[in-house]
Amino acid sequence: MSKVFRDYEEISERLLEGREVTKVLIGINAEGSGMSIELERQVDNVTLGVDIIYDLTETAPLVVSQEYVKHIS
Repeated sequence: MSKVFRDYEEISERLLEGREVTKVLIGINAEGSGMSIELERQVDNVTLGVDIIYDLTETAPLVVSQEYVKHIS
């Protein structure tokens, strides 16, 4: 599964509403300053996810993935 990321300024804030933070990883880049945040929401038997990457070493330091299917139970 590939995730598609967009610059934070290009997304609607509503994409993030109603989600729970399920995982936070820090130090994800070579400098140890990046952060990854995983968010989820449940719709029937499907878990949908959105990932946020914060990395000041990148051209776009804050990017958000499009919603994707994480799990079907």
